[in-house]
Amino acid sequence: MNRRQIFSLPLGLGAAAMLTPAQVKAKAGKPKNIIFCVADGMSPGVLMMAEYFSQIARGKGTRWAALMNDMTASRGVQDVAALNSPVTDSSSSSSAWGSGSRINNAAVNTLPDGTKLTPILHLAKQAGRKTALVTTATVTHATPAGFAATQPSRDDEHLIGLQYKNKVDYVLGGGQRFFLQSKRKDKFDAMADFAGAGYQIVKTRAELNAASKAKPVLGLFSDSHVPYTIDKVDVPTLADMTTFTLDALSKSSPRGFIMQVEGARVDHAAHDNDIAGLLWDQLAYDDALGVCLDFAARSGDTLVITTSDHGNSSPGLNGMGLEYVDSGKCFERIVKAKSSFNTISQLLGTKPSASRVREVIEAQRGIAITAQEAGWVAASASGQKGVSINQILDKPMGVLGQVLSNYYGVAFTGMNHTSEYTTITSTGPGSLPFEGLVQNTDVFPRLTKYMGIQFKNPSMTAAQGAKFNKG
Repeated sequence: MNRRQIFSLPLGLGAAAMLTPAQVKAKAGKPKNIIFCVADGMSPGVLMMAEYFSQIARGKGTRWAALMNDMTASRGVQDVAALNSPVTDSSSSSSAWGSGSRINNAAVNTLPDGTKLTPILHLAKQAGRKTALVTTATVTHATPAGFAATQPSRDDEHLIGLQYKNKVDYVLGGGQRFFLQSKRKDKFDAMADFAGAGYQIVKTRAELNAASKAKPVLGLFSDSHVPYTIDKVDVPTLADMTTFTLDALSKSSPRGFIMQVEGARVDHAAHDNDIAGLLWDQLAYDDALGVCLDFAARSGDTLVITTSDHGNSSPGLNGMGLEYVDSGKCFERIVKAKSSFNTISQLLGTKPSASRVREVIEAQRGIAITAQEAGWVAASASGQKGVSINQILDKPMGVLGQVLSNYYGVAFTGMNHTSEYTTITSTGPGSLPFEGLVQNTDVFPRLTKYMGIQFKNPSMTAAQGAKFNKG
């Protein structure tokens, strides 16, 4: 087969044509364990930037890029649209994976007419499998919820968390405020409720390390989301949580398990147009992916899928300098960043002076911005509108992102989710069907089939769902 013939094949089939019959058979097999990894809000361009950034910051490449270069892996792109919009939010995207049905944005496994859908982890638990959710968001946030809860509104996190009890064996991430009696509006002691059901409650790295792997765990390591990697707060990393959970699952799952791993703060940094925060959390996600891939290599019976639920703000590295030779150097500046935009915003406070902006940016980012640039940031931080002619970016974080794009070379199209296809890469038995163009609703029937589950949730077309939409 010559080069032209290879590239004329549908996506994925060119690689499959180069595999031995035994390798193709292995990819088409049935896995015992399923690990579904999500770099939340990761636009396709982030993969290249993360690879280049990792080489400069850590002297090594990323596991995801290496996986994409592995001819035995399956590679494709995914259509992640919601029922009511080509631009999805995390709850509708994860629910499509978790139920096999597209729903409206902001709902969790609930059709527009109120019909409740059964999420995949509930079915897996009924089938005798162990289940797990690991995330750097609140454990009740949209993406983990899509695999394990049913709720008309994703904002009802205090209700979503209660649905995990006895359905999810290992729950690790942030979100203490949705379980603490003192912080819940209904004053229900969800912590005690889980403890009464046999869950170990852990809140620190030391407690996680000391926890028994033979019993269920509810690990909540922060009041809200787990802090950004760049902010260097002493909490378990996504890789730490993933390592613990896989070790526990491997010792307690004779019938296999299904686990979701989410690098949530990639999305949050993209919303803030913070490329340094985004890339450090992308690498933290990549480390967790590496833990999963190493586990799969040892087990030989584990399917690992890595993808994103949607793009966010479409960051891209621009050509900088004469003949673009300065583009690579931009990453050297990003490496010097010491804190997230979230921390910088707290340091600036409201109505900062331009001199204060310059002082904070130089201390936290190692960049001496101009007086004019500092004035733009100060004006936006003080509530002034019209600083940016792009209305989506006309916010303090958006203006700061635009100013630093002059030095980082990375610009964002907005501060919201975007509609592009997301990258999906998989390896292990059962990976073959995830080549080419994958619909987000294809995930559920494939994974349930692998688990020996015969179940189909009800669904609606966009036209049918529109009849129930307000406004």
